[in-house]
Amino acid sequence: MSTPFTLPFGETVTVVRRAGTNRHGDPIGDDADHDIAQCGVDWNATVSNQQFQDVQVTDVDLYVPRAADIVASDKVEIGSRTFSLLGKPMWDQVHPMTGTDYGYKLVRLREVSGA
Repeated sequence: MSTPFTLPFGETVTVVRRAGTNRHGDPIGDDADHDIAQCGVDWNATVSNQQFQDVQVTDVDLYVPRAADIVASDKVEIGSRTFSLLGKPMWDQVHPMTGTDYGYKLVRLREVSGA
């Protein structure tokens, strides 16, 4: 077993957790937020003008520490941009063949902007 590595020069992102809703879908309470430091941000391709729509779609792979509090319904702010999660965090495990604990899990994000 090895010890997890860290990203001392990684990004700090803000996780926004939506307030609960009542049976009509109206929010109950205020949104809560918290920061996660030392994250790795892998900017993937940005696609625009799909099917004659004036939109831009940006996908990001975000590597967060395995102990980070993040769930599929959260929003993530990186700088001035807000992203939605694409499913649950992945790879929250040690390497199955070597037992190496890299200390991070993957969160896939997407931002849709435009008209």
